[in-house]
Amino acid sequence: MPRYFFDIDNREHYVDEEGTELAGTDDARVQAVIFAGDYLRENPGLVRDGGRLDIAVRDHLGTILLNVAVTTSVPADRTP
Repeated sequence: MPRYFFDIDNREHYVDEEGTELAGTDDARVQAVIFAGDYLRENPGLVRDGGRLDIAVRDHLGTILLNVAVTTSVPADRTP
């Protein structure tokens, strides 16, 4: 099974050195979305005030296959 790595960028960059074996890219995408939800559940303040959470999924060669990004914003016509 291929190994996928899930790097986190939330104002600091954390590189996944271990990776996870998954059946394919579709499974890696699903796991990235689940991971983002779990991570934000534990760290909800990360996306406050225009913050952003990025999860880059890369293969064993270091190629980024996809990116999951979570951001918050306030519409221009609304005051926070």
